Amino acid sequence: MKIINLFSAVLAGTIFSSSIALAQVYVCDITSIKRGGGIASVIVFSVNRDETEITVYDGYIKKYYDRPIEAEISVANPKRYTFKWEVKMSGNTNVFGQDLPGIRYRATYLRAKHTIRVRGFPIGYDNQYSGSGICRIEK
Repeated sequence: MKIINLFSAVLAGTIFSSSIALAQVYVCDITSIKRGGGIASVIVFSVNRDETEITVYDGYIKKYYDRPIEAEISVANPKRYTFKWEVKMSGNTNVFGQDLPGIRYRATYLRAKHTIRVRGFPIGYDNQYSGSGICRIEK
């Protein structure tokens, strides 16, 4: 819970100091399908009032950027938000010593059920990570 509060505080602080004023903040607890794999256990995202901007923050973003980053919105309608972002992992290598350039993520949040499904695609590799979870709206 402590890490969730940290993410929420950082994201909220960034939102209120940026152009995404009056945004809705969502805190999502994620369960990964596979162990050790590329999807953070907590993802926090915010959507501005006009539903034109989304900001994302999680453990990987904290490690490599230390601040929330913008995501690209694919779908924003009364049923769902679908958005994507990329985390570039400078200086990170896999177990074989190969550079991992980053992971491209795609998430879909279902508004009525408050559920999220997240997929991560390591750049330059065929495998993918996935996870799903429940989100709550922060006031």
